[in-house]
Amino acid sequence: MKATITSALRYAFGAAILSCGTFTLSTPVSAQTIPVHDHVVIVMMENHNYSDIIGDLTHNPYINGLATDSMGALFTQSFAIEHPSQPNYLDLFSGNHQGMTSDNVPSSLFTTDNLRSELNTSSHTFCGYSESLTPTGSNAATSGGSGGYARKHAPWTNWMGSSSHAIPTSEHKIYPSEFPSNYANLPTVSFVIPNLVDDMHNGTTPSNQVAGDNWLQSNMSSYIAWAKTHNSLLILTWDEDDNTGGNNQVITIFIGQNVKKGNYSETINHFCVLRTLEDMYSTTGYAGASSTACSITDCWKVLATGIETPSAPSGHVSVMPNPFSSETLLKTDTEMHNAGLKLYNSLGQEVAHTEGINGFETTLGRNGLASGIYYYSLIQDKSELARGKVVIQ
Repeated sequence: MKATITSALRYAFGAAILSCGTFTLSTPVSAQTIPVHDHVVIVMMENHNYSDIIGDLTHNPYINGLATDSMGALFTQSFAIEHPSQPNYLDLFSGNHQGMTSDNVPSSLFTTDNLRSELNTSSHTFCGYSESLTPTGSNAATSGGSGGYARKHAPWTNWMGSSSHAIPTSEHKIYPSEFPSNYANLPTVSFVIPNLVDDMHNGTTPSNQVAGDNWLQSNMSSYIAWAKTHNSLLILTWDEDDNTGGNNQVITIFIGQNVKKGNYSETINHFCVLRTLEDMYSTTGYAGASSTACSITDCWKVLATGIETPSAPSGHVSVMPNPFSSETLLKTDTEMHNAGLKLYNSLGQEVAHTEGINGFETTLGRNGLASGIYYYSLIQDKSELARGKVVIQ
């Protein structure tokens, strides 16, 4: 039996894929899925609405270049949730403003679910990098003097030392001195927060826009170039508009290897960005309002698998143990006859292939593979019996 599967299998197959246990075949898997990126960097800028930036090539040439990049997606209907700044950062990080309606330092630590705790449920990592922060792990309201770091722009600080869903102080680092020069050493998801001068907050328009545009080019262009060839992503967005009576429309741009160039007009907000990250990494549950938010699924490059999905699938496949160290057992209640098993890494590269499988189970061995996330496909008579995710420890 021969079957061709392209790199589309590097993608997460949404809620239909289980990280462990049983893979149910009662619902066909959608062809439109979210890529599992090795690294995502999120940069938050400040206090400008969409029309201030997009189209202004004089003061924002670099940002406008990202919006039209061959691997860039511009969301033309992206909105912040509220005013002022701090609630929006909390919305994107935890799906809730946590009762904060101002930029004041909260009176107590938060104990709710957040992006970092959600990532932790799927064995992924997080870090926040703040420009002008002093020292590492600081919980001070400000540092670095006028135009420096502001805690209101670093939402994870409000869970550092919490009694629940706590975030270690070691994950609040200084940018750029503690930002890895080798981007492969980045955590799975990280925030980069410019200081008040470089994020377009301080100063007058358009000089503050020019400063922010220059900062992005100087600080993010190298990572973006790397992301385009290393299965990674930059999310560039703004916390809110300038709060002068507009509709709180902001700029959101995705750019990276898996992004399909274009302008996307669906309505999104900070909750949608959070939900997309949670779906990307198959987290257990959703934080706050992300549970009912949209997930951004249309801006990704999706390739045909070259195999047929059964029109009336039945039964299930269990994978135990998952994660595994040396080998795992795949069991199906549908008897296999000369079936094939293919395994792919996160880049869609085939790393293992077994043919001639018969009966109700087969063993998947490590066979020298590095630790990480992999995707399997069971194929019989040019139809896919099951696909799923396995984790090698």
